Amino acid sequence: MSAIVIRAMNMEDFEEVEAFLAKHFFKHEPLMQIPQEDPTQAAVIPEEEELHRSLIPQNLSLVAVDVDENRIVGVVLAGELTPEDLEREFRETEQKKVSCLLDKIHKFLAGVEREANVFEHFGVQRALYLYMLGVDTSVRRQRIGTRLVAATIELGRQQGFPVLTSTCTSLHSTRLMTGLQMEVVLSKDYADYKDENGEVILPAADPHTSASVVGIRL
Repeated sequence: MSAIVIRAMNMEDFEEVEAFLAKHFFKHEPLMQIPQEDPTQAAVIPEEEELHRSLIPQNLSLVAVDVDENRIVGVVLAGELTPEDLEREFRETEQKKVSCLLDKIHKFLAGVEREANVFEHFGVQRALYLYMLGVDTSVRRQRIGTRLVAATIELGRQQGFPVLTSTCTSLHSTRLMTGLQMEVVLSKDYADYKDENGEVILPAADPHTSASVVGIRL
């Protein structure tokens, strides 16, 4: 088994990280697997890549690297979040015209996160937000995801964050986070998110039937 080390992500990693996420995150994320009438609607939009790029300079994102093969096998994208950020992101998603699958996902998650309001729940004014966790499909079941989240918790403590929070969109990620003593602040079933005609907007397949906002005091 190859040695795997976890280190800070830097801007030189960006292209490899994006290629990694395209192959090992978006192609396996349950919400991104929801069939679309137009397959191009399931594409990763440029705004998503720009968000990833903007997070790296905060020095709060991590990569797991296979030392022997010198390649990234795990990724955590994380950044600082404030109550103002939470409200701004909710307003922006509400105002944006929904034109693709990621827009639908972002709108749903922004509403769930606003309702959960981890700042009020934990009584804090800032948090470390774990946006995305991805592990190479060839090395899963080796606890790399757990190591990455544990390292993010420790990094949050070192940087003085009072809380780490994330929104889990699959049963797997929820189990991973709660296995590290993270509290489920709020869960919402995808089946309850419907359009004006009563149609479910995000009909995710079992067992990934809900999104959960989780958090832990640091």
